[in-house]
Amino acid sequence: MKLRRLRDGDVLEDGDVVLVRGGDLDPDILSEDAVRYHSIYGVYGISVFAVRDATIDELAQQAPLVRFDRLSLLTVRDVLAVGMRLEPTGRNPRHFTVGFDDLGSGVQRLVSCTHRVVPNAYHAA
Repeated sequence: MKLRRLRDGDVLEDGDVVLVRGGDLDPDILSEDAVRYHSIYGVYGISVFAVRDATIDELAQQAPLVRFDRLSLLTVRDVLAVGMRLEPTGRNPRHFTVGFDDLGSGVQRLVSCTHRVVPNAYHAA
């Protein structure tokens, strides 16, 4: 088990902040990603990027989001409203992990969040 790098004191307090996830919120893919995360860190999590100090367009051009032809957009408020945690993880100050304790209900809650899917014009086809 690896220790996760958490950025102390980095909290998303503004509920209107947009979170970006590469691809659709497909339950099967989210489950696979959460299981992979669990095998490394011992907790379930899904990676997202907070749109702060950058635009969605700027994030869409950067790895890893440029790899996806579509992007899912959620808000901090909607993720927290379904009982998820937003954990500041990694060195990138925009990277957060949507954390949850139960795989099935966690994925279902994330999929149920109000969100929209937009095309990524910068996708490296």
